[in-house]
Amino acid sequence: MPTPDFLQSLGISALGSRVRRLFETLNAPVAELYRSELEFEQRWFALTLLLADKGALSVQACANALGLSHVAVIQIAENMEAAGLLERRKSPEDARVALLALTPRGLAKAKAVERVRAQVDAAASALLNEAAPDFLNNLEGLEQTLRETSFAQRLAEHQPSSPTGARDD
Repeated sequence: MPTPDFLQSLGISALGSRVRRLFETLNAPVAELYRSELEFEQRWFALTLLLADKGALSVQACANALGLSHVAVIQIAENMEAAGLLERRKSPEDARVALLALTPRGLAKAKAVERVRAQVDAAASALLNEAAPDFLNNLEGLEQTLRETSFAQRLAEHQPSSPTGARDD
């Protein structure tokens, strides 16, 4: 008899933990594939494809496009720069602004990533078709709803009151 899944037994209370576990289950083999096939870190994927598609962009433009923090983009950029895939340039419009751009090696790596991406896309499509055909639509719905009202706001709205009716802050 299989061991019961404790997180699953917690229901909605473990939503974040289950989403993280799902992410790790999906991400680990993809990260290993990129590492073994391309000597490329999966964490660099989105920034690499963004810069390959759009050309040089500011850190803030990258953060906005990817939905990441400014700090997260800088950390990824520093790692990519150390690997020789990315360089920083001064903006021609404003010398105070640094632009991120792929190096020739980074552009070549972006093309290689596209080849591996096709393999990942095929496996992910097969998984979703088999188990959750509406998953991407549902995910987009969650993302849109959270853009309208953040989860932090939702938590505040559902903060329990003290017995006297006043909130315990």
